[in-house]
Parts: sequence; structure tokens; C-alpha cells
Amino acid sequence: MDARDFLTIADHFRASLREAERRTSIGRSYYALFNVVLGTLAAKGAAFHQSADDHRDLVAYLTKVGHRDTGPIGQALNDLRAHRNTADYKMSDPISVKTTEFVYEKAKRAIERFDAIPSAEINEIARKIQAIP
Repeated sequence: MDARDFLTIADHFRASLREAERRTSIGRSYYALFNVVLGTLAAKGAAFHQSADDHRDLVAYLTKVGHRDTGPIGQALNDLRAHRNTADYKMSDPISVKTTEFVYEKAKRAIERFDAIPSAEINEIARKIQAIP
């Protein structure tokens, strides 16, 4: 499965009149970015635990490897995770269309930025992640 398909679902629900669908959009936006980045780096040799720790670890790795694009992508992932946690766990916090569209666009831009990194640089990023204790 291509995790980018989650972004299609997020797009479909991002302007919904139903709050549950807007919350779904936020979750799918986050998971699109998370799975695109994690899946690509794992395929290039970066080891992950396939556990809840991977969410935190991926952000840390992206900010530590020193590539010009991974820091901002890591920050976007961290920001999206906070929005996803609100959407999934804080039912008393309303989720507006404006917020949902912001999250969707942030995920889309971060995926586009990640996809623009040349393959050789992705390989180097994965190698650096492997070297982080």
C-alpha cells in the first residue's frame, strides 16, 4: 500500500461539515506523512521498532541527521502528531475546517518536500539514522 493514499482520504474529508470526518482527515494527514517517511527510510535500511516509540524516534532522527530538509519535515511531523492527538483524544476540543485544511496542507507540503530529496541523499539520511545510538 502507498501511504500517500491516506492523503487522498484526508483531502476528501478536510472540508466536511461533520466533525468526525474532519478528525479523520487530521489523522490521515498525519499518518500519510509518518508512513511515507518511515517506510522510505526503513526500505533504505534505517531500523525502526514497529512500535509506538517510532513516532517519537522518527521526529528525533529527522531533526538530528543534519540534512537541510529533514529538520523541517521532522518539525512538521511533530506538529501534525499534536493535531492528531487532539483529534483522536480530546473530544471536547472542537476541530474547525480551518484547522483541518491547515493540517492537510502541512502534510501535503512535507510529503512533497520529502519526495523531492534525491535517492542518494535518502540513502545517506538512512545511513546516518542507523548510526544514531
